[in-house]
Amino acid sequence: MTDNLITNELLKILTQNGTISVDTITAQLKKMESRQKYLDMHSHDIWLANDGYWKTKVEEDGKKRLIKKKQKSDLEDAVIEHYKGLSLNDKTFKTRYNIWIERQRICGRSGNSIMKYKSDYKRFFEGYPIENINIEDINEEILSSHILQVLQDKQIRWRAFKDIMGYVNGVFEKSVKDRVIKENPCYFLDLPIYKRYCYMPPVKTTKERTLSEDDTHTLLNRLHNPRSKNINVMSCFAIEMALNTGMRVGELAGLMWEDIILDEGVMIIRHSEKYDHETKRSYITTTKTGRERVFPITDEIKDLLERIKEYETDRGWVSEYVFTESEGRLTKAKISHTMANVTMSKDFTCQKSIHAIRRTFNSKLKCNGVSTTMASSLLGHSERINEQNYTYDVAELTEKKKLIEQIVTASNG
Repeated sequence: MTDNLITNELLKILTQNGTISVDTITAQLKKMESRQKYLDMHSHDIWLANDGYWKTKVEEDGKKRLIKKKQKSDLEDAVIEHYKGLSLNDKTFKTRYNIWIERQRICGRSGNSIMKYKSDYKRFFEGYPIENINIEDINEEILSSHILQVLQDKQIRWRAFKDIMGYVNGVFEKSVKDRVIKENPCYFLDLPIYKRYCYMPPVKTTKERTLSEDDTHTLLNRLHNPRSKNINVMSCFAIEMALNTGMRVGELAGLMWEDIILDEGVMIIRHSEKYDHETKRSYITTTKTGRERVFPITDEIKDLLERIKEYETDRGWVSEYVFTESEGRLTKAKISHTMANVTMSKDFTCQKSIHAIRRTFNSKLKCNGVSTTMASSLLGHSERINEQNYTYDVAELTEKKKLIEQIVTASNG
């Protein structure tokens, strides 16, 4: 007999004997469910400290407040009262936004995401009248008026605006589900209309966002002669790997020797370095999309891996990570910094970021006839993102001239 069946059977016997009533049981269950609902909103640890007190933290006005009680049940009561106060007594937009943030935390959003929600709130809502308006009184006219005021006051890019409005929609949706309001005013806003009020920065040219053939040759020459330019050697190896794979900088920092499967001629790209803005610490986790991908090991990559292994072995730096130096695992910050330093000279069309290599790699694939599906698979992003953000015309003018001559010759055949 299962635990539930035993419990049900016991309750049946007790109610039949008049020990407890069904109403009493129902009331108690409702009370337990109500308590648990508020405790589920609490994402911070509850712990028994060395001084004998039970402790936890709650968020108030963007800051953490410590609560301590002698009994765990008393601490839980204090936590419940805190969330009751948030959800029942205060229905301002600011409070409802904070409740939505707590919901995101419970759903497993990363610390970086939570920090972004908070920083975007400061940018888009803090100091404006809408903060203190009861969410029941906010309609599409009030919301639209606020949007136009912010876009007039600040330089908000269209992409950032769409992100923020996604949060706002979530706040109202959560309020509808909590039965605080009946309808979501975001339903009645036509967001594309606001695009003309957003800040449109100058569009960077292909030369600024990718590497030309001359840039690539100059970069390789410097990577192969790091001492002549006083450049970090291990970062040079990482940048060279980027040129051969188009990997993200975080993926380079997280690449492990166990991911290299020479017998099968592939490497598995499944780790990446992330930075937690709350703890101010870097850590290794999954790739940006949370998915691993298989990348073929070419002769150039194999040769590069052999050079890396030899360099590290000679210095006693070999670890579980492919890119290791005397201080430990090479960080993405150091790789990015090295790339910026290497390309900061008149020999390049302009200073280039490590991400320019990724755009160039993808664009070369596309210019050589590789399908968007295959290119997206190799670089680890969606086909839509591939087309929108990573595909540029990087073909040299001489190549285009040769192609045109071939087409004309064939037509005049």
